[in-house]
Amino acid sequence: MKLKKATILLLDDDPKVLASLSILLENFDYLVLKTPNPTEALSMIDFEPVDLVILDLVMPSVDGLTVLKKILEKKPSLPVIILSGHGTIAKAVEATKLGAFDFLEKPIEIEKINITIENALARYRLEREKQSLLEQAKGKYQMVGVSPALREVFSLIESAAASDSKVLISGESGTGKELVARAIHLRSKRAAGPFITVNCAAIPDDLIESELFGHEKGAFTGATERKIGQFELAHKGTLFLDEITDMSWCLQAKILRALETEEIQRIGGRELIKVDTRIIAASNRDIREAVKEKIFREDLYYRLSVIKIHIPPLRERKEDIPILVDHFVKLFSEERKRPPLRFHPQAMEVLINYPWPGNVRELRNLIEKIVVLCPSETVSKEMVEISLKETSLDNHSFFIPKTKATLSEARDKIERDVILSKLLAHHWNYNKVAKDLHISRATLFNKIKKYGLKRKNNEFKRS
Repeated sequence: MKLKKATILLLDDDPKVLASLSILLENFDYLVLKTPNPTEALSMIDFEPVDLVILDLVMPSVDGLTVLKKILEKKPSLPVIILSGHGTIAKAVEATKLGAFDFLEKPIEIEKINITIENALARYRLEREKQSLLEQAKGKYQMVGVSPALREVFSLIESAAASDSKVLISGESGTGKELVARAIHLRSKRAAGPFITVNCAAIPDDLIESELFGHEKGAFTGATERKIGQFELAHKGTLFLDEITDMSWCLQAKILRALETEEIQRIGGRELIKVDTRIIAASNRDIREAVKEKIFREDLYYRLSVIKIHIPPLRERKEDIPILVDHFVKLFSEERKRPPLRFHPQAMEVLINYPWPGNVRELRNLIEKIVVLCPSETVSKEMVEISLKETSLDNHSFFIPKTKATLSEARDKIERDVILSKLLAHHWNYNKVAKDLHISRATLFNKIKKYGLKRKNNEFKRS
């Protein structure tokens, strides 16, 4: 596929310069827009696909620096190359400090302008790719819902993203605390920097200090080489400390000092290392109660809780459940290249009435399972009930409406439908069906016999 030609906008009050530069750039195979009018140039930037601007610094109607500022206000990442004549080098240097990519002296050297343009366009492409990746990441970690409680969370995310303050997130397991932390990071000025997660509950006490602060070679038995800690790795980015209340009292003191001084020290090291790392912390327990019980330091609590965000459990915002179901169905259907499923109204009613002890994480896993196993495009109430019964850790039969079919009969119906769907999809190729279902051919034959499945005359056989 042929790459799109870059479009360059020329702004110069000298018609001869415009004409000669235009010919030169077209010979380099660029698309060229040109104007001697700064107002027209700014309008072109709004409505034309401009990839680079070449701007004359000295024009009789307006100062080039003023035009530069207006261009960068509209499109901060758009590269601008300044043309400077004799005696304007100091202003050209000032322009680069304001955000211009580079400046070129008149008369222009052909080779130099070509190289400068190529470098500027390469940086612009990287910047656009970075922005595209950030937008993709925002979509991947998207939070959905319409409940008043979740709208309040969205509002706090935007407020937190606009600042560099510490954030403390609370909520039950599975509510999406890491998702909130990522949303804050991706909308902040640190979005291009790293986002690093440390689960304080998952790392043994004797290892977590090294994980966070790093260590020098020989600092302790087994320290065969230097290790860079997560505080350093998250420099210019965000460090998410999940389940922070599981951290030891001693380590909490070291975290507090790192937050106050913005310096860390590797284990076994003497050097104080300056770090510019934003901290977002989270816990699934009531942190104020942990402070009262002397499990969590009061001074660290106040240091972290500049902005507090509480995520309510899913059972308290039932209006979000249908929207989440649609979101996950679309996500998993696209992954598996199958048409999106439709939930029968009674099936959706079961989902809405379920208490969701595992919150959004449990709902997500359930929808993924249903998308994989559902043999038709409509999800029945029975399939939802059986799927919930099989995945739930607790007995929640009290909320499942009674049906005429027994649990065994309902399970057999789902199994029969799944096997028949696979047989049709693989044109009754028993090897492929058995492999797809992760069962032996003998087991497959037994189930085909059990459910009385038969191939019609017009169905092509390749077994």
